[in-house]
Amino acid sequence: MGKRKFRVFASPDVLNVLKTISNNDPIKLKVDQVTDEMKQDKNLGDYIKKKPWPDKYIKTHEVTNLYSREIGSHRLIYTIRGRREDKAYQLLDLLTHKEYDVLFGYGTT
Repeated sequence: MGKRKFRVFASPDVLNVLKTISNNDPIKLKVDQVTDEMKQDKNLGDYIKKKPWPDKYIKTHEVTNLYSREIGSHRLIYTIRGRREDKAYQLLDLLTHKEYDVLFGYGTT
């Protein structure tokens, strides 16, 4: 029996950003690599503490957990849904570091 694959799907926000990036752009290649890792259930992102979660993730996507993954000059925001045996990774946003800092209320550099 082969190793189980987990589902990964992207929100319209992520799909819209990816449409503007060429297929051989380092950001796009890294997102593809991270997606492949998620399909193998490798969660290498950083958990985002609950306090600063933006309303858009809570109201629009009804998240109960939130993670961030460094992707070059961007951050990939995602949530994990389901149970251990039926897990899915939902990509929510692909933001520049400045957009991330503004959205989460952190000081910008």
